[in-house]
Amino acid sequence: KTYEVEHEAFDRQLKRFVGRKLLITGSDAFGLPRPIDDQVLVGMKALTCESGFTSKRVHFSRYHLCKAIGWQVSGRSYERLEESLDRIAGTTLKFRDAWWDKGEQEWKTKTFHLIETVELCSRDRFDRARLKSKQKSHQLCSFVWSEDVWKSFTDGYIKSLDMEMFRRIGKGRRREVPLRLYRVLDKRLYKKQIAKFNLEKLCIGTLGLSPKYCPSEMTRILERAAKWLIECGYIHEFHVQPNRKTRELEAIFRRSTVSKAIAPTPKAAPKVENGLLTKYYNLPPARRTELLSRATAYCKTNAPGVVDGYERNLEGDAKRGYLDMLLRTYLKSKKQKAAA
Repeated sequence: KTYEVEHEAFDRQLKRFVGRKLLITGSDAFGLPRPIDDQVLVGMKALTCESGFTSKRVHFSRYHLCKAIGWQVSGRSYERLEESLDRIAGTTLKFRDAWWDKGEQEWKTKTFHLIETVELCSRDRFDRARLKSKQKSHQLCSFVWSEDVWKSFTDGYIKSLDMEMFRRIGKGRRREVPLRLYRVLDKRLYKKQIAKFNLEKLCIGTLGLSPKYCPSEMTRILERAAKWLIECGYIHEFHVQPNRKTRELEAIFRRSTVSKAIAPTPKAAPKVENGLLTKYYNLPPARRTELLSRATAYCKTNAPGVVDGYERNLEGDAKRGYLDMLLRTYLKSKKQKAAA
């Protein structure tokens, strides 16, 4: 019911190596989180992003969440979702000098749950709502992020993820290790073409493999996962070799193309899927100022979390992400008002 992860990291302020620990405790009824819960968490973050990060309570339907993850929509998938959400809600995380508070720029010791509450809609309630509204689709389920996780989101300590690639990788057999490896590499290959890891720390501390595995077994599992990422077109090359100085084994990954996440030059319009920011930057300066002013005024009343995030001292993708949410929230309200 308890799992502990420990890392040794170099503290730039103290100028020495320090230990950072994470204690994961599951509930009696549901147990520890499983690899499948990683996928559900990614889907929950994706739905929160779709809602514009306007509230820590996110409404959803099982159908919508399954589609976001890339699962087949079926009764069995709905059961897996419910089991996973129960485990996530029942898990306690204790960070010992290992929780990074981006807003205050310091490591903290904290104990909390990822989500405060989760509400799932029963079949009877869904049927009653459908008969009442005469509509086939409803978002009657919801979850509420915990205060610490939500603060991390509003501080801008979250990175976008290519969900199309995530779903593509998730369709393979034995997908747990490739999916977790993809999330690790997506962060490390953010602005780089090559990422190097200590083989043992990557496999045991990060990917969650058994510490009983020998280096050859770790290499075999990692090769299988990397091969699938290569087939999916995410990375181009993978190999394991001894470090020249320490002689410890290193896992080396090379990305297939230049990362799309690299921030463009200041004069270039940011590349976003819906082109909203591109259209915004193509407006005349006076029009941009007016639009931003109206969007900020509207969101201060209706989505204060977005305004707080935008006005923080952020740069690059985080700043543009909040600008996108600010504009999207305001423009969505205008469309709803026009439709009414």
